[in-house]
Amino acid sequence: MQSPTTRHWLLLAYLVIAWGFAFYLIAVALRGFEPITVVWGRLTFGACVMLTLLAWRRGQLPRSWLWWRRLCILSFTGNVLPFTLIAWAERSVPSGEVGLLMALMPITIMLMGHYFLEHEPLTPLRVAGVVVGFAGVAVLLGSQMTAATALTEGRLTGQLAAVLATFCYAINGIYAKRLPSFDTVSVSAGSLLVGSLSLLLPAMLLQDWELATADMSAWVAVGILGFFSTGVATWVYFTVVTQVGPGFLSTINYLIPALAFLVGVVALNEPAGWSQWSALALIIAGVWLIQPRVPVAGK
Repeated sequence: MQSPTTRHWLLLAYLVIAWGFAFYLIAVALRGFEPITVVWGRLTFGACVMLTLLAWRRGQLPRSWLWWRRLCILSFTGNVLPFTLIAWAERSVPSGEVGLLMALMPITIMLMGHYFLEHEPLTPLRVAGVVVGFAGVAVLLGSQMTAATALTEGRLTGQLAAVLATFCYAINGIYAKRLPSFDTVSVSAGSLLVGSLSLLLPAMLLQDWELATADMSAWVAVGILGFFSTGVATWVYFTVVTQVGPGFLSTINYLIPALAFLVGVVALNEPAGWSQWSALALIIAGVWLIQPRVPVAGK
């Protein structure tokens, strides 16, 4: 692994912007598309980007049936299910709030990794991080409306769907860590392709295409979401991980939810009350507490 250069910091900034704005783009895309269609669109564009990169590198997709079975698991836990849950959640929950809840992802990965991965112990500090992070979720879920009203409006179920998406990502991350070594571009292209093909028929059947053609901003949002926030972002992510290591990426766990929340407030006029700000502070504090601590030399 090499030390981060200016190029790596720029790539990191790209990921923050691409993933931070993704929740806003989903909200715009939902003006003309069903959640399943939004997911199919972003997976299709993303697969095109990664397949083009794979061809440029003269690589090839996995050939064995064992690997295609693994690709199905990776695709459904890392793309199809969480993407669909997030898009469905944004039908009733502000995009910034959904992005804020996504900050739980490293916490859920760490919590599940304690039981399913070696060298991922739950230290007292990390336990505190889990408690603080989920306290932020409790503040968000319990604020502004009674449980009965939330269920009636679908907001509580949408918030819970967003939280469930973080567990899908956690399962995906743990499963990927337990796999034998693989070519990241090949596996990424294959998993996005699997997701795109699996959602093609549902998207065609469930989408009202007359509604879709009525709002061109939804088409633009899906295109940007798929190309930049899914395809290019996947390539950037693996470039940074392979060259600098996953630890360098930990910074984005703080920045992406904050950016997603601020973009929702500014661009979509979403609510920004005490509960949202308190939840943001608690969840980010929880993420900070679970980060690995590097011992100081001489101590």
